[in-house]
Amino acid sequence: LKGERRSPEDTVLSLRCELRVLYENLRDKNDQLVLLERDVRVLKCENDQLRDLRDHRLRDRHNCTNCVVKSSSDPLGGGRMGNDVIKRLQAEIADRDCAIAELNASVMRMARQLAQCQDGVTSKQEEITELQNEIDKFRQVVRPLTQKIIENRRSEGAYEWSAGVESSRVISLLEPRIKRTAISAEPLSSFTGVEGDLVKIPKSHQSRELIKSAILDNDFMKNLEM
Repeated sequence: LKGERRSPEDTVLSLRCELRVLYENLRDKNDQLVLLERDVRVLKCENDQLRDLRDHRLRDRHNCTNCVVKSSSDPLGGGRMGNDVIKRLQAEIADRDCAIAELNASVMRMARQLAQCQDGVTSKQEEITELQNEIDKFRQVVRPLTQKIIENRRSEGAYEWSAGVESSRVISLLEPRIKRTAISAEPLSSFTGVEGDLVKIPKSHQSRELIKSAILDNDFMKNLEM
């Protein structure tokens, strides 16, 4: 394997950063859900109020109609006045019906937005679960290897163990240790520069993911004797 190498601590930190970002996005989605639910409750309340008002108007119109029928024989023109009242009430009822229709449309729109936010939250939760599974797989590979390294170095008396991100950092006491690049049939000299530093070879995101999945799923790496 060629290219830039990342230590187990850096990989775990990167995964934890991704989890932190996902948790923040999830919290934002939950806040949006709370606001949408509040708006839906308000719209439903207004809708109920308008419906009650419409029923009240209908009852008033019915009462006015009865009054007009009773006074239809009035020689002073009471019947014409009753018709004017009925027309005015009908116009008001039509306006209320339009307002109710608009509120119903708003409620439906808010409900769709709420469903979309819920789908987004579900997607984020699935992504978090997937990342947590990746971290667990990574730990299953790294912990046996690092434990074996610690045991070998402590038995040789040349290194001492120091707790790190995964309690697996090894500090050299006698001489600096060359960072392990990979398991490869090629000599290490081809990866070093003039001053002995490691040469980083840029890779695409697809190549990085392919290398990571190969390491995590490789039985040889899982059972490697250091």
